[in-house]
Amino acid sequence: MADGDDDKDQKTEQPSSKRLEEARKRGLLVGKGGFYGNVVRMSPPLNISKADVDEAARILDESFAALKK
Repeated sequence: MADGDDDKDQKTEQPSSKRLEEARKRGLLVGKGGFYGNVVRMSPPLNISKADVDEAARILDESFAALKK
């Protein structure tokens, strides 16, 4: 996932967690990781269904799109 400059906290210059907060509002629990905190981390069960993967992708898409408005 690429992280854009428009999603950085203006005080710390670190990526903000607005995207993750939007996903949580929609019922998808995700975390952030990576050296700069700009990686979306998910830990689904090994037996996840295609429908659940599709739902997670839809929620992430909606969450990211909500911040562009």
